[in-house]
Amino acid sequence: MKFFESFRVALGSLLSNQMRTLLATLGIAIGITAVSTLLSVGQSFQRFAMSQFEGLETDALTLSAQPDYGSMGGGVPPDQARLSVADIEAIRGLPNVREVATRYNAGGELSAGGILTGGGIIGADPAYLRPTMRMAIGRFLSEQDIAERTRVVVLDWSMAQQLFPDGRPMGREVLVLGLSFRVIGVLAPPKNFFLFGGGTAIVPISIARDRLFPEAALGTVQVNEATIYLDDVTRLAPTQAAVSNLLRSRHKLRPEQGNDFSFQNYGEFAEANNNILVGITVFLGVIGGIALLVGGIGIMNIMLVSVTERTREIGLRMAVGARPKDILKQFRVEAITLSMIGGLVGILLGAGASYLIGEFAGWRTDITPQAIALAVGFSAGVGVFFGFYPARKASRLLPIEALRYE
Repeated sequence: MKFFESFRVALGSLLSNQMRTLLATLGIAIGITAVSTLLSVGQSFQRFAMSQFEGLETDALTLSAQPDYGSMGGGVPPDQARLSVADIEAIRGLPNVREVATRYNAGGELSAGGILTGGGIIGADPAYLRPTMRMAIGRFLSEQDIAERTRVVVLDWSMAQQLFPDGRPMGREVLVLGLSFRVIGVLAPPKNFFLFGGGTAIVPISIARDRLFPEAALGTVQVNEATIYLDDVTRLAPTQAAVSNLLRSRHKLRPEQGNDFSFQNYGEFAEANNNILVGITVFLGVIGGIALLVGGIGIMNIMLVSVTERTREIGLRMAVGARPKDILKQFRVEAITLSMIGGLVGILLGAGASYLIGEFAGWRTDITPQAIALAVGFSAGVGVFFGFYPARKASRLLPIEALRYE
């Protein structure tokens, strides 16, 4: 029996028992909907979560003037933390170090035109501006601003909206901790930006140390955070060890003492977070697979009932020359047809469910070609696997006993 003839016979049999066909198709459709929806939502959430790390320096080391309590010795007391300009210059001379962006982070009051607000105050150098950041208007800090201690300030989008609701901040004055600065630029908002208050003002690190936070110029913490960019990211671990050894030597720390500085590697954090999200996506897929398994068992039960009801028909076919493999093919084609119809319905329902979930959650969800291929493969596989036993049972019937069946 040719395949198309088997398909025609299978389709006719399914249409002649519409309620039974509907129930079997519904079981597979629910399973495929669960698989495609859960995989789509899991992958979409994974992309959304990983996009939150785009602004972090995942290809660099962040050095902080905070004791590392995880190091041997448990770290030093917070008031003994050290990180000086001379330390940064020494780090710049290490192998594999391409650039070091320094910062002095603090907080305080800012005001402009009678509007008073609080926010972050960052003393930075030009290297603070990364390719992932862009200017909405104006320019960023220059080396000349650092050298001449110019009273200029760059606002992030949130701070600019708070201090200048009329949308015209350029060239206007902002009081930062009572000291007047001229606005020279505004940073563009990052992706997935939500305006909820706060905000940051960025000034030259030299004037931040000398005028805004004079204790920094005289103290042991002249830089409280620095980002170390590497020539070769694959050598991050040995470079971190080299920086640690250098600072411990410069700070004259004894072997039993912990570090008076600490590192953050956002790349490792992002990778760990991604591994967790992949695990969640796989877990969701397993849950959908269980629903599909239940639908497959439903198909097997219905096909067994179909074999029993059509025993005399099977006997008649075999009596007029149908071979066991023809009967086997016919029932397998019926099971696969049921599964494929249910799979197509499930994909459509899954696409709709994914869209609604995405609208409700606030991030984009779509069924990827991989998810569609997986769903179609699953549905065909369910038909082949769960249709095999009923088809095998039908093909093994003896024609005489089948014809006698009441």
